[in-house]
Amino acid sequence: MVKILFNETQKAAVVSLLIEMINADHYVDPNECTVFDTICVECGISEEIYRLGRALDSMVAVDMMKSMSDVQKIAVAQLLTRVIDADARDDDKEIRLFNYICKATGVDVLIDAMGGGE
Repeated sequence: MVKILFNETQKAAVVSLLIEMINADHYVDPNECTVFDTICVECGISEEIYRLGRALDSMVAVDMMKSMSDVQKIAVAQLLTRVIDADARDDDKEIRLFNYICKATGVDVLIDAMGGGE
């Protein structure tokens, strides 16, 4: 697995988006929390970055994601997918949020260009 590097501001945006995804269905599953904690370790999320991400408005986080590289955008989408899959439940609110983030940031176009949107 290739490690994708994010700067501290980008990490805060990732935290904000992950928290938004965890809360999308209005039920915080313990498995989602476990996956979130694992992602935080993998991405080197410090307590300070976590606090910044928690305080960051998710719409601002989406705007910040727009300026990430294509590789970083795909990586964020993959992290969001891990949270979605964590509770082993298909939830329309999570899927709608994921689709919104992908469309707003251009990830949907990247996925289509890679042949993943078929």
